[in-house]
Amino acid sequence: MGSETHDAHIDYPTLNRYADGELAGRSRAAVQSHLRSCAVCRKEVQFIRTLGNAIRALPTPRPPEQLFEDLFGEQPSDREIPVLQGPWGAPRKSLRPRWLSLAACGLALVATVLLLTVGSDPVMAGSSTLTIERADTGRLALRYQTISPLAAETSVRARIRYWIPDSLRFAQTEPGFSAVALSREDPGTFAGVADLPPGTVYAAATVEDLRGTYLDSDFGRFWEYLETDADGRPTLQARRHQVLAALEFNVPRAAALAQRAASEFPEQPEFWFWRLSFEAIVPPAPSFDTLLPTHAARLDLLDRAARDGTPGAVEIDALSRYARLLERTDLADYWWDELRARYPRHGAAALVSLQAIVLSQTAIEEKLEALEHSWARVGAPATARLGLRYSYEFADPTLTEAWLGRHQASAAGRSLRFDTQVARDLVEVEALWPLAEHWIIDRLSYSRDWVGPARPLDQSRYTFEAETRQNRAHLYLYLSRIRLDRGDLAGGVNALERSVGEAWDPPVFVRAAEIHRSVGSDVRAAQLISLAQVDPVIPLEPYLSPGDDATPRRPSDTQLAAARGTMREQIVAGLLDEHVSLNTGPWAETGEDLVLDQGVSAGRGVTLVLYTTRPNLVPDEDFELLRLNSERLGSAGIRIVLVTQQPDPSPGEGRGLDHQFHHDPDYKVWEELGAWRTLQYFVLNRGGRLRHRGEELETALRISLVLAM
Repeated sequence: MGSETHDAHIDYPTLNRYADGELAGRSRAAVQSHLRSCAVCRKEVQFIRTLGNAIRALPTPRPPEQLFEDLFGEQPSDREIPVLQGPWGAPRKSLRPRWLSLAACGLALVATVLLLTVGSDPVMAGSSTLTIERADTGRLALRYQTISPLAAETSVRARIRYWIPDSLRFAQTEPGFSAVALSREDPGTFAGVADLPPGTVYAAATVEDLRGTYLDSDFGRFWEYLETDADGRPTLQARRHQVLAALEFNVPRAAALAQRAASEFPEQPEFWFWRLSFEAIVPPAPSFDTLLPTHAARLDLLDRAARDGTPGAVEIDALSRYARLLERTDLADYWWDELRARYPRHGAAALVSLQAIVLSQTAIEEKLEALEHSWARVGAPATARLGLRYSYEFADPTLTEAWLGRHQASAAGRSLRFDTQVARDLVEVEALWPLAEHWIIDRLSYSRDWVGPARPLDQSRYTFEAETRQNRAHLYLYLSRIRLDRGDLAGGVNALERSVGEAWDPPVFVRAAEIHRSVGSDVRAAQLISLAQVDPVIPLEPYLSPGDDATPRRPSDTQLAAARGTMREQIVAGLLDEHVSLNTGPWAETGEDLVLDQGVSAGRGVTLVLYTTRPNLVPDEDFELLRLNSERLGSAGIRIVLVTQQPDPSPGEGRGLDHQFHHDPDYKVWEELGAWRTLQYFVLNRGGRLRHRGEELETALRISLVLAM
């Protein structure tokens, strides 16, 4: 340790400056890159920080009496200047032994503190760790340690979703939410406390800066709290809600958890149901005949145990689903009937009833009547959504208002995007326009709180606000249609312009242009069409109405030039400008590995990076969008780089891509780019600086093409 320097390690002074948050720019990035693969230097940084903590925690000792007299004894006269002799001459009188003994005691105390606090070197899975533990007070204590860019922040925020079991539902309908400030104790170390309700069995968390622009996670997974038993093992409820949460956020992880839970709780049919579900679909999926013997035998065991015991609603529901998946329809129907008979007010029973209603061949009136009875038994959110959808068929404001109120009363499954779809459906029925207008205005008054529960844990503020603006643009567009059709020209045009001003959305521009033309505003219609035409990603044709008479006139070259300037101004505004240690020509491709290019190759062009932990997590629509824009990207000199942590045997095959994924087994590229999700998109400009880190391919494509202009 100390100042010893090795070729493979970073010198102590540099590590000391890094631990104290004094390094910046490329120096800091270089140290961070080295720490990911060097356990020795990581331990050194931990030691430096712990030493600093221990020293700062020591009380300041009072100086001994007559200290200054011992140091400066007699005051020299103006004429007599004392001569201080070095070791080659006569030694100077030493300081009082009492002062030295105090200093020695202080050093001994530091050594004791270090002995008690450093301990063994913890295994570092990545550049960050977040521990969530139940404190004696019942609250959750959070401790975040990182060498990510968040280490230099004075305060960070942990956003937490938590689950509490509900005796009347298969799982908690909507997880709770909490945002907790974590205060900086030392560079890279933050702490805070979360007051979660009693009964919380599972919680998932991410950490972000206070601006919501940089998120940190455990390599695409959330940091977790699980309730444990006396032996330190996760409880059944904790594991159950962990699997359910993973189904929403990370399906491959849910598959691994289901297999683990089935071995921990072999008597629980729900985990066997999930295990078989994933085994049948997750590549490489074996044939169903291969899976059948093991699971058929397990089903018989679970069925006998349930008949001999008193299974709960969750167990009965899972047993029925497990039997149906194994094509044991008789057994599945038996347990569904038992579920509705034994637990008629449970949410699982309500879902069974809804499925029966949807599949029935009865008229809509009879289905709505059955939904009324189901709602009277269990006010399930799914019942309200289905009833609302059926009510549109009758164009009856009173009927729709009743179901709309039920839907509005439940927060489960709702979002501004879903409520915007409800507005679209309401506008399609003219008799429901008064109801639609009230609904739209109420939705437009929603708070744009990006810290709260409306934003997913793994979504950046940038993406959340962009989605919010896009939904608001559509809401204003629907509102303009209602107002213009009833003769309110001023109100309709006002809503139309608000729609255009909310977000860069070419389909909205086209619809707004058509409406402007219908009321005689041809000039404004041409301006809006020019905005849609200059967009580099979205093809205009699918959004234009057929026929020359319905299509707004073609914009002039002047209007197109002005539209390009507007587009660039709106898209480039608010972009990142971060240094990443990739030099100027990001990467050299060698074989299946992706290595950092050590050479400088300016002018390589803009780079679009798709990073995913698994290639099969990339939607087919994204590959199709890349394929459709490949010629445009190539002509603009934009380079596409596909990176994965766990490559498929033949990534991209059959999906219209010639590119091959590069392997990032040590997460080096992941951390250089500051990734936090299982699928993300990054844009680097010609100088190699990171300008965009987001979750939507369409946005990344648009930014890439604009930066390449």
